[in-house]
Amino acid sequence: MVDFGWVKEKNNDYTRSQIEFRPYCKRRMAERGIDEELVISTLFCEGCFYCEEQDKPFQGKIEKRHKLMFRISTKYCLIVIVRYDEKVLKVINVIKTSKDLEKKWRKKISL
Repeated sequence: MVDFGWVKEKNNDYTRSQIEFRPYCKRRMAERGIDEELVISTLFCEGCFYCEEQDKPFQGKIEKRHKLMFRISTKYCLIVIVRYDEKVLKVINVIKTSKDLEKKWRKKISL
C-alpha cells in the first residue's frame, strides 16, 4: 500500500493537459456513463482513501500501475487505475461503484 500524501503530491505533478485516457478506458467510461471531467477533478482532490501498487503485463512488458479509490459522494466510489509516466498521467481504467469499498478495505487490512 502507498502513502496517500504521495498520491496527492504525485497527481499534482501533472497538469490537466498531461492526463491521457487510453482508448479502452474512454470506451468503457462512455459505456458506464462516467465523464472525463469527473475523473480529472477527482484525481486532483484529497478524497483518496486507498492506493495499491500493481505490476501488470501490458504488450509484453510489466507495467507499474496504481489503483486509486476515491469517495465521490455518500453513495459512490470511483476506482481509477493509472500509470505515472515521466510526462503523462495515463488513465487505464475507471469504475464507478456503489459498493462500500472503504469498509471492505479496512476489513482486508485488519486480517
